[in-house]
Amino acid sequence: MRLRHYNQLTLTADTHRATAPVRSSLALRFAAGLLTVAVVMLTWMLGGGFRGLAYLPLFALSTLPGLPIGFALFGRNHAAGWISGAALGYALSGLALWLPVQLHLPGIVSGCSSWTLVTLASFLTFRRIGPLVAVPRWTRRDTLALVLVLLAVPGLVWLPFTRIGSIDGEGNRRYRAYFTADFLWHVALTAELARMESPPRNPYLVSRPLNYYWSYFVVPAFISTTGLLPFTHNYLTINALCAGLVFVSMIFVFAWLTIPRAGPAAVGTLLALVAASAEGVHAMWTLWQGSRPFEELRHLNIDAITYWFLRGLTVDGLPRSLWYTPQHAAACALSLIALAVPAYAPAGRPAIGLVSGLALGCALIVSPAIGGAFCLIYGLTALWCALRSGSRWFASLMTTATAAVPAATALAWCIFSGTFEGAGGAVAFGLSRSAMRAPVMIPVLALGPLLVIAIPALILGWRLRLEAPIVAGAVGFALFYFVTLTTEPIWIGWRSGQILLVTLPALAAATIAQSLKGRLSTVIVRIAVVISMVIGLPTAVIDLHNAQDVENAAMGPGFRWTVVMSPDSQAAVNWIRENTPADAVVQMSVGPRGRETWTLIPTFAERRMAAGQPISLLRMREYDRQSQLADGMFKTHDPEEASRIARSLDVDFVYVDQVERQAFGDAAAEKFRDSRFFNEAFANGTAAVYEVR
Repeated sequence: MRLRHYNQLTLTADTHRATAPVRSSLALRFAAGLLTVAVVMLTWMLGGGFRGLAYLPLFALSTLPGLPIGFALFGRNHAAGWISGAALGYALSGLALWLPVQLHLPGIVSGCSSWTLVTLASFLTFRRIGPLVAVPRWTRRDTLALVLVLLAVPGLVWLPFTRIGSIDGEGNRRYRAYFTADFLWHVALTAELARMESPPRNPYLVSRPLNYYWSYFVVPAFISTTGLLPFTHNYLTINALCAGLVFVSMIFVFAWLTIPRAGPAAVGTLLALVAASAEGVHAMWTLWQGSRPFEELRHLNIDAITYWFLRGLTVDGLPRSLWYTPQHAAACALSLIALAVPAYAPAGRPAIGLVSGLALGCALIVSPAIGGAFCLIYGLTALWCALRSGSRWFASLMTTATAAVPAATALAWCIFSGTFEGAGGAVAFGLSRSAMRAPVMIPVLALGPLLVIAIPALILGWRLRLEAPIVAGAVGFALFYFVTLTTEPIWIGWRSGQILLVTLPALAAATIAQSLKGRLSTVIVRIAVVISMVIGLPTAVIDLHNAQDVENAAMGPGFRWTVVMSPDSQAAVNWIRENTPADAVVQMSVGPRGRETWTLIPTFAERRMAAGQPISLLRMREYDRQSQLADGMFKTHDPEEASRIARSLDVDFVYVDQVERQAFGDAAAEKFRDSRFFNEAFANGTAAVYEVR
């Protein structure tokens, strides 16, 4: 049994938990109540009232297909069973709801029927299985630690989420960068999936299918077809809140399964969540040295100081996983399920590998880059654990090797669905120029406070089963220094950094737990943890402030920190959404909108465009060609030529507002009023919509 490898540490932990004071029960009730109130209140605000609360049970339903699998793996009396089941269930629900669409049988009834069949199959298959792996006992003390950690999730997303699209005194809606890059793209993506067409079309290039990993967004897209909430963004913010709770829970559980101690696992998780980066302190020190006011922190991308100051790669902190990239966070949660298994898996149980492979396969579908990296990490970890098993190495390897079957199936699905078509040619191997601009300072600034606590585990915890987090750290840094995405070099820093941030808490927990064996080591590590928190917290605090700061309308690096949408534009896109056919192609100008209102039509009007420049997708030459044609339609003063270009692009409606008027002049905009070629369908102030005759 793998438990024997924990030796005295586990026995000491169990003894301590057995003598825990009774008051922990009261503390748990209070903390759980506080978390419940926070989640309910925030959901009420994000959903616009009582109807928003209805999303919570719907999200809970989406986790049902995975619960029997989680119970089969870790047991129904263990938090790992519930949390891993929730992560798996959400991923399986997305696949189940989309299956009828791929079979060209779209609809709410067919989607619900497919989901019901998958859920029943899961319950019937796994209800009598497990637990497949024996893990340390979970107690109320562990639950209390987990709930206290989870309180950080609504705290981190409350202000940024509630201020998305906030209305100022003049009726403008205000959107903070970088929500304009990721979140607004996700709104457009969800609206596209809600059409239930297979394959989904690229809303910025309607002539092509969408090559993107979109499965995370199927659940909110499907629920949005019910009309439960006013706007698509309402579904996404509540969904991100719920998924964020699962994500952070899985980081804690992975750390706990590595070191079954509540306190160390909680501290390690919180370090990664709110105090992993020293970039905030570095920026403050730089401003102070230059006698510049701290007010300038508002105008910095504080979690990208390694790029702004050093021109190197950046690592996005975990709060940004909650705000901007929940799909990658979901893939990390799924991957951690599999990564926790090899250290506990008994030899000769290939079913364990199949369940682990299911989690990896789902991760691969949700985020191919994250899932693929964790498949490699899982394989290396399984091999290491097998070699440590001595004479039973082959039987141990056969237990985990079966994970390749569902993972390969998921890879085939990704290839068939074209979710990463074109990405392979953009990946380059070799020493990363961006990483080597400051090969030491970049990780010191981006991850230093967490690394200081995590690295000593390599020495202090050498007798523990730390294979998984050690391998994850090695692979994460290998990706960071030796892999480049040529179309977006900075991207690899985000993904490799995410891998490090979700696995390093386990090593940090090991350092803290091992230090408790000696009085001097306890004092030293506690001081180190406090110092790391003091150094790391400013980054999270500044980033949190900036993420909700929609009053900052200053110019950033090529875009404004806050994008403002006028009442005229709001009225126009609302008219388009409510009065044009769902498959209508609506075209705005492309070049003049840059990185600010680049997704205006797909996001707010929820209509496709013939041409666009999506900053959240891989660059293609076709985007440039089509965008030049579309801008030519606005640039010309000849209405007949504009009509010819519109018809060649299969454009049904043309959108014009102050951006087009400022870029091309009033005369260029007025040509669309020529009734021989266009029909003025809507006009309100500076915004107008013209139908192509």
